[in-house]
Formats: sequence, C-alpha cells, structure tokens
Amino acid sequence: MTSTVELAGVVSLAGTATAVGALTYLHLAPTGLSPLRQPVSQYGITKYRLGYRVMTIAMGVAGTAIATALATLPSSFDEVVVLVAIFATCRYAISWFPMDAPGTPPTATGRAHGLLAVVTFGSIAIAAIRLCKQLEVDPHLDTLASTSRILGWLMVACFALLFFARLAPDLRRYFGASERALYVAILVWLVVLGIACATGHLNGPSIRVLFGDAP
Repeated sequence: MTSTVELAGVVSLAGTATAVGALTYLHLAPTGLSPLRQPVSQYGITKYRLGYRVMTIAMGVAGTAIATALATLPSSFDEVVVLVAIFATCRYAISWFPMDAPGTPPTATGRAHGLLAVVTFGSIAIAAIRLCKQLEVDPHLDTLASTSRILGWLMVACFALLFFARLAPDLRRYFGASERALYVAILVWLVVLGIACATGHLNGPSIRVLFGDAP
C-alpha cells in the first residue's frame, strides 16, 4: 500500500513539474521581458499573468506536499515543516499581490508582494539548510543531507545577489538572472525531496531507527 509520505512525494513532483512547465511557457511566450534583467514576478503584471499564477500555486502545492510528508514521518522535522509550510503559503498568496509596475509609485499591494517574496525565499533556504542538519547524523541519508545543504546555501547566495543587485546599478542588469538561478535551486530541492519521499527513501528503516521508531 502506498504510504502518505510516498503519495505526498508524487504530489510534490507533479506540482513541481507543473511549475516548471508554466515557467517554461512564460519564458517562451512573447512577453517582451528579459530573463537577464526583469524579475519573474513581472510576468504577473502582463497579459500572461495566468501562467505566473499557475506557477506560484503549483509551487505552493509542491511545498504543501513536502511539509505534509515531513510532518507524517516519525521524526523531529517540526522546524522544517513550519518553514516549508510558510514557503507554500506565500507561494499561494503572492500572485494576488502583484508587484508594482516599473516606474510607478509604490503601493501597499506592491509592498506586500515584496514582503511575500522575501519570506518565500528566506523560509525555503533556511528549511533546506536545517533539514541537512537533521539528516547528516545518519550515513544512509548523507547524500540527501549534503544535497540539501548545497542547494540551501546556493539559495542563500542567490538571495544575497538579489539584494546587492537592488543596491548596485552595475548589478541591477543581472537581477533577473540571479532570481532565476534562485528559482532553479528551489525547484531542484523540491524535486530531490519529492523523489526521496516518493521512493520511500525518507520513510524507510533508516529514518525510523534514527528517530527511535524502529519496530
């Protein structure tokens, strides 16, 4: 019988695949936006905004599934579960709070968008780093822990680049590229965790022994 963890992994992979498909569509559509310079959020204020909404909701679904899987495990992943749930919630909400159009005065909606984006990226980066701390004590989960650590710090590096690109005019032209690199790191992390859950790697004897739930 398929476990809740494995089913959640499949749902997460489906959500991530949908998000990748929507992002691919947005980058191939004649939006007139530069992937190098413009943020991903700017797709949400074009006539292709539906594609952006599909992408954000799909990432929310993937995050919810991962949080559900981790919450179901006989483990102490509570902190990571909360962080991934925050990530998912922000993804669900953000397309209803579109960014302000470039060159227009700031609005409350635009500020809310910025806050949701910061919380989104910060929560998932911390979740990836904290997860590796909890898994690395078991050699059977060392590869998964190392992968989560690398992707988590890659998210942090990309997030830092976004911050500096906002401040430095010379780096501003690369804002879009930095954000897309961050998206790639997040999507890869969701894929890795989705596969680990769907294949039972995070629901096997090793993790049960690790957290004291062995039969």
